[in-house]
This record gives sequence, C-alpha cells and structure tokens, in this order.
Amino acid sequence: MQRHSFVSPEELRTLQSVRGYPLITIAMPTHRAFPENKQDPIRFKDLVRATRQRLSNELNKREVHEIDLQLASLAERIDWAHTLDGLVIFLGGGIERIVYLPVSVRERVIIDETFATRDLVVAQSKLLRYWVLALSTETTRLFEGWGDQLLEVESEYFPMVYDGPRSGDPDNPLPGGFGIDPSKYRDEQYRKYFRSVDKALCTSIGQPNAPVVVIGVVRNRALFAQVRSRDYEVIAELDGSVERETVHQIAKRVQPALEQYFERRAQAALAELGAAISAGHYTCSLADMWHYSRQGRASLLIVERDYAVAGRWDEERKTFTIVEDPSEPGIIDDIVDDIIEATLLHHGRVEFVLPGAITQCQHIAMALRY
Repeated sequence: MQRHSFVSPEELRTLQSVRGYPLITIAMPTHRAFPENKQDPIRFKDLVRATRQRLSNELNKREVHEIDLQLASLAERIDWAHTLDGLVIFLGGGIERIVYLPVSVRERVIIDETFATRDLVVAQSKLLRYWVLALSTETTRLFEGWGDQLLEVESEYFPMVYDGPRSGDPDNPLPGGFGIDPSKYRDEQYRKYFRSVDKALCTSIGQPNAPVVVIGVVRNRALFAQVRSRDYEVIAELDGSVERETVHQIAKRVQPALEQYFERRAQAALAELGAAISAGHYTCSLADMWHYSRQGRASLLIVERDYAVAGRWDEERKTFTIVEDPSEPGIIDDIVDDIIEATLLHHGRVEFVLPGAITQCQHIAMALRY
C-alpha cells in the first residue's frame, strides 16, 4: 500500500520550531515507476556520502559515526518501491522523519541550526488536504486526501458500522403493528446513525472549514444533509455506493470534483485580483512581491501552476535578473517558492491557476493589503 505523504500543520510547526546543530535536511526528486526509480537509492547514497563528508569537517569522529548510523537506519526504512515525486529527510534534535511528496523537489543537502521546511510549505500550498466521506447504511468509510493521494482512515470511529434495525433482519427487525410507519422509523434510525457519523467526522478532521467530498446514494446524502453540522465545507457530492471500491478507485472518482473545486476557487481569486487592480492595490513585479511578501503586505498571491523562475538578486538596485541555470553561484533556485513561503508565513492566501489565466500580469500576481 502506498505510504501517506501528508504532513499536518501541527507537525510542520514542530519541525520549524526545532533548534540545534546539526539539523540535517536531505531533499531529492524521486520516481513513481520502474525503471526510473531504480536510480533513486543510488542517488540517495550519494547525498548521504556528501552529508558525511560535510559533517566530518565540523564534528569529531564519534559524532559523525552516530549520525551515520541514524542515516543508515533511515535509508533502510525508505520504501523505494512506493515513492512519489519528491523525498525529504529530516534528522536531528530527536527527530527522524521521512516525507514522501507528490511534488518534485530540488536535490540538496542542508545542514543548519534549523530544518529546511520550504518544500513542505510549498507542497501544502499547492496541494489540497481534503476528506472523502463514503456514506452507507451498512458501513460508512472515511478517507484523508492530499493531492492525488488518498488514505483510508482506520480509527476508533471509522469505518463506522450501522447496527440499528432494518427490514428483513430477523435479529433486529423494524417495528410493526397498528399506527407504526416502519419506513419513517427506519429513516429516523438512519438519521441517528448519520448524526454519529457527523460527530465522528468533526472529531477526526479536527479543524474548521475543512473541505469534504460526500459520496453516497441520494437517500443517504439527503438524510445526512438534514442532520450534519456546518463545521466543515462540503465541496462536492457524488452519487453512488463505494462500499466495495478500492482506495485507488475512489481517488480516481473524486478527482474531477476536486478539479471543479479548484476552478471555482481560481475564478473567485481572479475576481478578487481584478478588484485589487481596480483599486490600485496590486503588483506584477517579482522584486516588489519579494519585498511585500516579507513585509506582510500580500493578501492574495495568484500563481500559474508549475511556474518557477530562478534569478540573481541585485541588492544595490533591488532587482532580480532571471537566469536559465539555477545551479550558478549566488542564484536563488526558485524565487516563486520563496514568495509563496513568505506570503503564507504572514497569513496571506495563495491560489494556483492554469497557465494563461492571469491576463493582467505574466504568470504571477499579488493583491496587497495596503
């Protein structure tokens, strides 16, 4: 089974809060399929070798040996047969963490007093964390999703089995007799069950306004809508029963609904940008975005999907010069990622749109708070 790649906001904050030396971050692009993925373990060994070499210039042999053993242990735990598009390793300060990302990352080793978490920050901004609730009057299932990855939740709450009365069940039948409507009684029992589902869903999500896709037959979705809370956002409802479908099949089923949701968000963001442009509160300049994002002035950043640009910052002129080779000395490998990270750090929003969607600016635009 493919490993879940999501890093929760709480875990991300923990990684960002760790201080000490040496804290080691190893990042590398990986491959999902054979034969490309055969080279991934070899390249990781090269990065471990480079890490060891750098540490040997700064630490004593005993310290280097201990870290080397930890790296070897981490390497053994990497599931090379089920990697995604990027791999990030965090080691130090009592933390040993392997993260599989469904987005590519630049290959590098960072040894510092803090972990390099930018890849996680950018991945969380580009990929939606969402939930899929598969309603059923047999067994209701819950799934947690991130990008195109979906994992079934198995907890004290889910899967949740309906154990109330039903027609045709000799052990727990619907009541009968004069003045009793079995169908009304049955539906009330289902509502009671779906109230329990709703409560368990809120507890499992643990955050307000989380996006949820609800799957189920029309009757079950209607009964659930009557009793559910409003602590999360239902972004789509899909018809049908998925009790016997695999996680992969359900993931494919929800992707079109997720794309429609992204499109609605993109159109709302573009309309908001248009209003900011009319008011004169915007910029299309990468240099300005670099500064404004760090000053907390960015209320909304809109970026075309997969847009990246490397450049050299001129401190005297306060300008960027775009370059073709991000490996040149003194080059910022992706200015866009830096702007995204700073915008999110100061509680701005980031939305991604299709190429060509931003007509007022080229590829990227920022609406300003003031």
